[in-house]
Amino acid sequence: MKKIGFLLLATAFSVSMVEAKPSKSANQAKLTTAKDSVSYAMGMEFAKSVRENISHLPGGPFNETILFEAFSKVFTNDTTALAIKQDQTGDLIQNYLRAAQEIEVEKAKAKGKLFLEENKKNPNVKVTASGLQYEVIKETKGIKPTANDKVKVNYKGTLVDGTVFDSSKEPIVFELGKVIPGWTEGLQLMSVGSKYKFYIPQELGYGSRGAGSIPPYSVLIFEVELLDVAKAQMPAQNGAKFQFPAYQRIER
Repeated sequence: MKKIGFLLLATAFSVSMVEAKPSKSANQAKLTTAKDSVSYAMGMEFAKSVRENISHLPGGPFNETILFEAFSKVFTNDTTALAIKQDQTGDLIQNYLRAAQEIEVEKAKAKGKLFLEENKKNPNVKVTASGLQYEVIKETKGIKPTANDKVKVNYKGTLVDGTVFDSSKEPIVFELGKVIPGWTEGLQLMSVGSKYKFYIPQELGYGSRGAGSIPPYSVLIFEVELLDVAKAQMPAQNGAKFQFPAYQRIER
């Protein structure tokens, strides 16, 4: 979805530069000068760019015959027989990609919604008012973090299809108020030493922007073990100082 601007630019550039599709039976070009070699190399690069970008466009496969016919006419400046006015191409491409993007967005949202609807039927899964779902794997009694605290955790993150997109190789420390809302809310339910499984709706995750290998509108699944909490020693807005380990013993 984020590639629309790039695709439009690459397509427009390629249409203005790439010549008609050569016959498969054509003889190999004779490269007698450096300019010949550069011209041939540019043709190869343009062809690669067009093919790669077409493969990323939704709704394929595209009609290559029509595609190369348009290339040929524009390249040779044969504008008298163009089926589309040249000032219409940008809008046509944008409208097509926008409509395709909206379809993909709705599919992604529907997939996540269906997963969460089915998941909450599990009697072990609890749902908060925000829509966050969680499952207690191990429960302890003791200190719980607030949004102003730092936490030390182990975790593993997966998509609904089981793809692992992130995991802590060793315990990681971060300020709880500076992560995605699903984490900020979920970890405040946990006591030090406990382990939960969170099912985070896209609204409480990365939403439309996605992140790294996480596609936009993804439901996120995290197994999280809360190892420790550092309580703020002064109000966070005044530059909180934190102290590990947690000042309250864990009651097991």
